[in-house]
Amino acid sequence: MIDAGRAGAGKGWSFHKPPPLNWERETPKYRVTRDMRPAERARYRFEPPFGTILDSGVWQYGTRAYKAGEIIETTAWPHPSFMPLTYGAERVLEFFNTRMKSRLTTSPWFGDSLRLDDGLTGAPIVSAAPPQLKQMDLRPAS
Repeated sequence: MIDAGRAGAGKGWSFHKPPPLNWERETPKYRVTRDMRPAERARYRFEPPFGTILDSGVWQYGTRAYKAGEIIETTAWPHPSFMPLTYGAERVLEFFNTRMKSRLTTSPWFGDSLRLDDGLTGAPIVSAAPPQLKQMDLRPAS
């Protein structure tokens, strides 16, 4: 029976559409929102993301100049101003913009798929248990 009054009724999901199949294996696509140029030093492309951006027209992982409106595919971290065009790009950009940059790897791409991990996500919660006290026999030994 289909309930037409609920979100996702008859579709097998509710509230949020499920992610596309194999989204983590597709190279993210972005639209460049402003003219970008690569970082001043090429070695910056091989370093973890900068914690602060001093020049908003520079993309640390850029290899050339990019024009506003250009569509690019990249396995590198995006510039915070890029507009995501795929589900994977949305996830990468959201992750990149909400995490501490010093904890990130040089790329979200690992092997043949995305790995969005900053070393803090999914950490097990350790619960400390108080020591178990044993009763002591304080009577003198006979």
